[in-house]
Amino acid sequence: MRDVRFQVGRTGILTPVAVMDPVSVGGVTITHATLHNMDQIERLGLKLGDTVIISRAGDVIPQITQVLTGFRTGNEKDILIPENCPIDGGKVIREGVFYKCSNPDCGARHKESLRHFVSRGAFNIEGMGPKIVERLMDEGLISDAADIFEIEKGDVSSLPRFGDKSAENLVSEISEKKKLPIERLIYSFGIKHVGEETARTLAKEIRGEGEMTPSELFDEFRSFDTDRLKDMPDVGPKVAEAIMDWFRDEKNKNLCEKLTRSGVRALLSGTEKTEGKLTGKTFVFTGTLSMLDRPEAKEMVIKSGGETSETVGKNTDYVVAGDNPGSKYDKAVKTGVTVLTEEDFLKLIKG
Repeated sequence: MRDVRFQVGRTGILTPVAVMDPVSVGGVTITHATLHNMDQIERLGLKLGDTVIISRAGDVIPQITQVLTGFRTGNEKDILIPENCPIDGGKVIREGVFYKCSNPDCGARHKESLRHFVSRGAFNIEGMGPKIVERLMDEGLISDAADIFEIEKGDVSSLPRFGDKSAENLVSEISEKKKLPIERLIYSFGIKHVGEETARTLAKEIRGEGEMTPSELFDEFRSFDTDRLKDMPDVGPKVAEAIMDWFRDEKNKNLCEKLTRSGVRALLSGTEKTEGKLTGKTFVFTGTLSMLDRPEAKEMVIKSGGETSETVGKNTDYVVAGDNPGSKYDKAVKTGVTVLTEEDFLKLIKG
């Protein structure tokens, strides 16, 4: 057993997970085993570096059943619970047999950040919906976003209601999504106030072609100052400060380094401007669309050479209004911006 990682579940509970040399158990290669809680570690007498026996409970969930103390070399180390939550730095407290983050919002907020990371506008990992994210969190397989790219088939197929084929499909999908346009990587970080449009704006500030690692991207933005950010479209003082705060945070630097080691790469060519029938036109969407979802509609604009924005301003050419439009619609009417229905928008795109 090489390491013990403390993963944070959706309720804020810290789950110790053993990381082991790959071993085949019942025809499935296992690299992780959930240890459930510190009491189990104490019952087993488990230490870092121990040689252990693994079984699959009910031929499903891998677990450590015995420590082979005769194999010890004297270099083994005690397993210690962290004093602070690995996600938000909150103090770790004990509740019964469990340890959890003292911040009551930690688990739920962390779950939402992981769901955002795999969403369509970000890494777009199909087959990794909210319930799968929760399952992987609760089993201790993922704690931060980078853990997603370390999941192996045996880790997933050993979970209840997962089979070899579904596990293989998920791991394959994750592997295929390691490379993505730079604006989607920026959006995946979940920086406060930074939506898809602002992520595209930030991506345009990165020059060059080919690929960039998340660590290189982090270093690039860390060199920016607030004044430079505030000069960009759709970036006001609050947004600029939120961006600066994210790229000052050492935890985020560590995440980018971990993503880099996992093989994640940003494609700079994804920011090249596309020429098309909507070149030079800026669209704002408001309300609920019935035939398209918002990310799909925005992508159609981008592919046709246009741009999208979150706010109605002097450069806005069209506002596409769905059901129950909000203040953007009111501002468009007041300032004379052309308002399109969803049907009008589709005709414009396809015409």
